[in-house]
Amino acid sequence: MEEPRCVICGSDKRKQKFRKAARDGTMFTLVKCAHCGLEYVSPRPDPDEISAYYDDNYFMQRTDRGYNDYFSEAMRQEIERVVLLNLADLDFFSYEESLAGEKRVLDIGCAAGYFLNLMRDRGWETTGVDISPACVEFARGEGLAVYEDDYLEIAFARPFDLITLWASIEHLHHPDRFLEKAHDELKKGGLLYISSCRAGGLNFKSLMGSRWRFYNFPEHLYFFSRTLMEKILEQKGFRIAKYSTYGSGFGAPGSMARKAADRLARMGPGDMMLIAAERV
Repeated sequence: MEEPRCVICGSDKRKQKFRKAARDGTMFTLVKCAHCGLEYVSPRPDPDEISAYYDDNYFMQRTDRGYNDYFSEAMRQEIERVVLLNLADLDFFSYEESLAGEKRVLDIGCAAGYFLNLMRDRGWETTGVDISPACVEFARGEGLAVYEDDYLEIAFARPFDLITLWASIEHLHHPDRFLEKAHDELKKGGLLYISSCRAGGLNFKSLMGSRWRFYNFPEHLYFFSRTLMEKILEQKGFRIAKYSTYGSGFGAPGSMARKAADRLARMGPGDMMLIAAERV
């Protein structure tokens, strides 16, 4: 177990918020940086130990931490639907039209490669990275170029027009280092897309407290507000070009209450945030 400093301000001063059990019963503690307010899990398993929480059950059994058969056609269609909505919210299609010649994208935490498949169909050269053997095997079976490795350990020969972190940054032990590397591997004016759970501000999280759907320990390690996400991006050489929110987690899936809450979430109080950050 390790006790990290805050990745934004470097402080080791923290306040305990609450403790919550992982699916194996191990108790983990959510803390809040006493200096900048970032929420994160500490102490936490190191990168080697945490891999045990990403076994096949994480992708095959429906829980508040995992998925209901991530490799099913129904899941593919749902993920593609959400990704296309996210791309529209981020003005991706205008950005795509502005690019001449070869277009290259890197998806960090690409899982089964559904986003990469979409981009390949649009004529992009695609590359993915993930640490899940099952996901990498599936993506490679689709003919995708995917590394089973730590992104920080991979060197790429040519820069990218777009790098994406779809619901991934909250899982990372070193999000600051990932952002630094992504900055170096983007073309000047290239874009970084991030989707992540949103702490802080008025959102659906405030209704749930410690029962919030994204307080899944230790798979989720960091919980950024918009303000703190903007701060760490600025530190690493990015500026936010587009921002929006979505998702409520309120009510049963498919219910009228969920649909109404999700419509409201897109107006500002969503507990997921979408960011397009430009390399400057």
